Amino acid sequence: MTANDGGETVAPDVFVLPAFDADDFVLDGDAFDGDAVPNELERWLDAYDAARSVSVPGANAPVLVAAGGDVAVTATGMGKSAAAATVAACCACPRLDLSTTTFLSVGVAGAPPSRATLGSVFVADAVVDWDVKHRWSERDAADDERPLELLRYRPEDYVHRLNGDLVSRALEVGRDVDLADDPELDAYRERYPQRAATADPEVAVGTTLTGDEFWHGETTAAHADWLCDAYDAGPYCTTQMEDYATASALARFGHLDRYLSVRAVVNFDRPAPGQSVRASLDEETGGFALSVALENAFRVGRAIAEDVRGGAE
Repeated sequence: MTANDGGETVAPDVFVLPAFDADDFVLDGDAFDGDAVPNELERWLDAYDAARSVSVPGANAPVLVAAGGDVAVTATGMGKSAAAATVAACCACPRLDLSTTTFLSVGVAGAPPSRATLGSVFVADAVVDWDVKHRWSERDAADDERPLELLRYRPEDYVHRLNGDLVSRALEVGRDVDLADDPELDAYRERYPQRAATADPEVAVGTTLTGDEFWHGETTAAHADWLCDAYDAGPYCTTQMEDYATASALARFGHLDRYLSVRAVVNFDRPAPGQSVRASLDEETGGFALSVALENAFRVGRAIAEDVRGGAE
């Protein structure tokens, strides 16, 4: 795919914000086999013929714009700092007119096995920040004491509630999408006793929790539930590393009411019964559900994007 960098202003109907492509990674050990490297960008580049590339100072990568100018896409980079910097840079770029644009984060996420299965897709109705809080070590906590609490001097609650009408429409569109699955995932699902974990993939709605820390295990999951409940945003359904930052940057520029987060489940956020947290984490980051999750995130995300742009070719 080639694109040239013209000088005129671009005003896309949809701006798709995956976090990363394969070139963003330096892999640690043998976490991924062969070509199974996370790439949230490539399906969008295959689906839309990029006619222009807009260089945005401060962004993670150029903004690629489809022929016709109604769809734009860029990889924000992984994590909250990268996402906030990229989205803010794009919003401030004079060559991008985003005053009526719908913003769409599309990517993969973790999920609790009591609320989702591998390959399911969630449209977020609220986005919570996991990182801003008081927290101390379990060993330093008193008996029966929860070792975290809300930040006492917070200027605001760290939750963004998204446009209900936009979320409802996205959910309606997404539920008409045929989702991919792989029978080889069933044996892994069956290791979990929760009914949701063994169900077929579906499209649903729920809170997404953002944090730079890739946590794992029952104890931290219980803390995550408490935090979301404390903001009256629980229970959480997915966990990821960018969307609160993306939402915060969009809010600063007055664009939050046109933001959607679409996340497909690539891993469970805790071990199966009888499994250690370390063994589970080693498996869950191995990419075995990656193809299904990436495909379903793209299928639902593209259906929503096409609905926003009115089905234009």
